[in-house]
Amino acid sequence: MQETVKAIAGNVRRLRAARGLSAAGLAREAGVARATLAELEAGRGNPTIETLYGLARVLGVTFADLLVPADAPPVHVVRADEGPQVPGAVVQARLLRQASAERVRVEMYDMRVVPGEPRHADAHQPGVVEQILVVAGRLRVGPETGPVELGPGDFAVFEASVPHVYEALGGEVSATLVILTPG
Repeated sequence: MQETVKAIAGNVRRLRAARGLSAAGLAREAGVARATLAELEAGRGNPTIETLYGLARVLGVTFADLLVPADAPPVHVVRADEGPQVPGAVVQARLLRQASAERVRVEMYDMRVVPGEPRHADAHQPGVVEQILVVAGRLRVGPETGPVELGPGDFAVFEASVPHVYEALGGEVSATLVILTPG
């Protein structure tokens, strides 16, 4: 996790400076406490998915752009116990790969959803599509106006530019999530 925190710290500092944003301005626009951002940029933070999505939105980058070191090799192997990991109260994710292909940014995550409260995700930018394959467990997922229930081996695709939800039904869920972002 420490390598991921260092990558996030460097990326946030670099992207914030490139956009001419002050730390206070970025924190305010992203809805993140100034102290949280300071700890994150110093490489001492333990950011949640919600914090990183807020920062990515304001910085105009994908979630994965914050996780991957700027000097990461274009081809790599991700072992079962490796990869940038981000904790969350309900959804924990591990980035497997990020790539670009013909005006589309592709992010692939190994994801766990823990039972309890549902995770309500804000809308992504227009055109973002999420694809999810459930490996184990039962998951309620999709736009808040019409989520579907999935079981092991089930696959769903939905437009993620609207508020959406992830909810483990009964026990922990293991899934693979692919996010396609136009660009």
